[in-house]
Amino acid sequence: MKQTFRTLIALCLPLLLCGQVQAQHSGPSVGGLLGGNALVDAKSTDSRGDFALTFKPALLGSAVLGWDFEPGNSMGEGRVELEYSHRSNSLDRAKFSEGSFTGEGSMTADSLLFNFFGVVHNGSRWSPYAGVGIGVARVEASGLQVSGYSMAGGSSFVFAYQVGAGVDVALTNRLNLDLGYRYFGSSRPKFTEVAGSKFELDYSNHSAVLGLRVGF
Repeated sequence: MKQTFRTLIALCLPLLLCGQVQAQHSGPSVGGLLGGNALVDAKSTDSRGDFALTFKPALLGSAVLGWDFEPGNSMGEGRVELEYSHRSNSLDRAKFSEGSFTGEGSMTADSLLFNFFGVVHNGSRWSPYAGVGIGVARVEASGLQVSGYSMAGGSSFVFAYQVGAGVDVALTNRLNLDLGYRYFGSSRPKFTEVAGSKFELDYSNHSAVLGLRVGF
């Protein structure tokens, strides 16, 4: 991940040092995001009581297809986009009333969101933005184990949402660098324990992202 970020920065730095870009793109755009993803401790309750699962940080990847509004648009300055994202985090530990135990397996979320981001254009190449997104996600628990014993598995389709903020950096009239933060969450996915009983689990995470978006 560090090497990828260094490569992107090395490619974009000469453009960042150039003069201001005055023209503002409007129309369709495509892009991609890469970032670090930290899953919040997932809390739940089953027949044995309350427990929580902690996960290791990992990468996320997103692809976006959007539309940049024209300056002075009645809907406001900004953009709308359709975003597909993939997140997968390995289970680190499971915390029960009896204590904390090592875990294995992963929690994966594939989401499709419709986003709206308001952008503040101030005549410079740096344009702050903020916005929200709603959609659906497929959250899958794959091979969850605690101290070597199988715990649960399965997948669930859930309502998903996110809020985000950051800065768009205009590299050219059509190419933008995206430096941003995303908070992603969903309604509680449902999984099946080895014994057959079902339980619901919290799912939310924080992400720092770096991306490129090109207009055409």
